[in-house]
Amino acid sequence: MIEMIERRAEGLAIEEEKRVTLARRVDEVQPCQAHYVDGDAVVGVGEYQVVHAPEKLVCLGLGSCVGIAIFDISSQIGGLIHAMLPKYEEGRDKTKASKYADSAVMLMVDELVEMGARKPLLRAKIAGGAQMFSFISSDTLNIGQRNSVVAKETLKKENIPLLAEDVGGTKGRTIFFNSVDGSIRIQKNGEVSQI
Repeated sequence: MIEMIERRAEGLAIEEEKRVTLARRVDEVQPCQAHYVDGDAVVGVGEYQVVHAPEKLVCLGLGSCVGIAIFDISSQIGGLIHAMLPKYEEGRDKTKASKYADSAVMLMVDELVEMGARKPLLRAKIAGGAQMFSFISSDTLNIGQRNSVVAKETLKKENIPLLAEDVGGTKGRTIFFNSVDGSIRIQKNGEVSQI
């Protein structure tokens, strides 16, 4: 545990690291079951998956949730997060750190590096974070916006450049992540785009 804390001490508080390390142990007890759509592995709500190229991942029906792809093209390793809520420290459920944008990024970065990705070469793209209910005017209740902001802040803390984003709005999205080139295909309201 001390080695992990020392490895990750790049600007992150030691207390936060201990919390995420504990959360990782809890997450490891709950393996996710793989489901596929057209050969692409589905990343469930509050989960993340990491893969070697040429595997592809998909997040279905991102509403206020945010999909965060992090990848190292040179190592041909990448992963996708389907984050449901912004911050682990604000959440009530402490049994699944991968459901929170901040802790899921930290967990997945550790796993990508363990798989052989080089942290200085990691890049990211995000999509989702819609405001699904027009009657919500409070920024506090706009979970989609908060998810997007926290995802960007955490990537910045981890020194991972954000290459592209498709966030906000009022429409849900389904995203397909290609680990070969780091591209994300987005289906939103019957239209298809790519970042």
